[in-house]
Amino acid sequence: MAGHRTGPVTPALTAVLAAVAALLTACGPAGPTAPPAPPGGQAPPSASPSADPGTAPVLEQLGGLAALAADDPLLDACTGPAGLPPVTGGDPVTVVQRRTEQIRGLEPSESVRVELLDDAEMTDRVADAFGSQWSKERVDLERRILTALGAVAPGTNLRRLRVDVFAAQVSGYFLGSQDRIAVRTADPGTLSPLEQVVLAHEWEHALTWQNLPRPEADTSDGRLAAAAVVEGSAALTMRMYAQTALSDAERDRMWAELTGRATGGELAGYSPYLRAELRFPYLEGIRYLCARWRDGGWAAVDAAFTDPPRTTAEVLFPERRGQVPRQPDPLGDPGGSWRQAADRDLGAAELEWLLAAPGGDPEAALSDPRGRVAAWGGGRLAVWSDGALTAVGVALVDRGGGPPLCATVWAWYAAAFPDATVTGSGDGATFTGPAQHAALSCEDEQVRLGIAPDLATASAIAE
Repeated sequence: MAGHRTGPVTPALTAVLAAVAALLTACGPAGPTAPPAPPGGQAPPSASPSADPGTAPVLEQLGGLAALAADDPLLDACTGPAGLPPVTGGDPVTVVQRRTEQIRGLEPSESVRVELLDDAEMTDRVADAFGSQWSKERVDLERRILTALGAVAPGTNLRRLRVDVFAAQVSGYFLGSQDRIAVRTADPGTLSPLEQVVLAHEWEHALTWQNLPRPEADTSDGRLAAAAVVEGSAALTMRMYAQTALSDAERDRMWAELTGRATGGELAGYSPYLRAELRFPYLEGIRYLCARWRDGGWAAVDAAFTDPPRTTAEVLFPERRGQVPRQPDPLGDPGGSWRQAADRDLGAAELEWLLAAPGGDPEAALSDPRGRVAAWGGGRLAVWSDGALTAVGVALVDRGGGPPLCATVWAWYAAAFPDATVTGSGDGATFTGPAQHAALSCEDEQVRLGIAPDLATASAIAE
């Protein structure tokens, strides 16, 4: 293992519903036209069941899936090997490891401990290992931001969702700093088909950890884009494992087991925004890397670890590779006793999650969120606090290529907070609501939105 690695890019977690189900169903937003299959490629049996109208809503509601899509035109071209050489001897864990190495074309340089844990121990391990990331201050700040943006309902217990609920539905994880993999299993003495697939995902993490450089990023949006490379690579390997290493009967068992787990309702309480955030690195990562694999095989995927996408816009729109986002003009200072609590970038992916479910309601989604987000050319988000009060500022740069961002932000806020009284247009619109107020100001390519408990503060931020 390379000596400079001190920890994973992000906690390498595989959530049974968000990472396994979502990836194996090959679902996600509509993408490019189906590319031709790689030369000599032979499509193996489908890794997904037919779209059962009785099963899909269960997995969507409880598992945070976009849909149960049996075939994705892009992912159908990323089939992996037509067959794998037999693996003789060895315990079930070793067999999964060897098959994963065959698919991924990488071999381990050091040993990694694999632990098969029952439900209770797995949940406790995840909560202990990752719960410390969510300090009281961090949770409070995020709750303020997401509430002001309508991404979660007021009073949401974000700590419970981020730690307790999440820990209960994680199926596997890899800790690079400890050379350790854990997989949730119903019977620690065996590996079911679904558990094999989860282990393949985590073993791929170990392989790339030991063989490839760590994707680097210095912004929150860049780190999310880098996570899409790490998780997308493991997701692509996992999907190929389900297609090539499992028999038809095992795939049927895998889907039956997955559906059974989904009925547990582990993601109950997650808003559409939080679900989109959870599955982005997997769903968009697999699409991003599938396109690279289609064009250049695993060498092209490996190159993404050395030269990762710098923004989530590049993940969503690979043709923007290498483009540097613009910094919006600074937001206004709310003055008074307001204290700035955060100032960070606001990426294209986050904007799309907001547009897809304004106020947490997918029924209120703006038309073609992906097409609208194409106009994103850079973004910032700032947060101020004054005791229990919160003010938020959003600044965006419109690069063109889609509907005007000013009109998009206007339509999004009006849909997210339908009780607000709207006055004016984008170049000077105000939204007066029962709980908060907002001001929107647009000039040329600059789009600025202020949100605060009073209109004067909101307008000062949007100046």
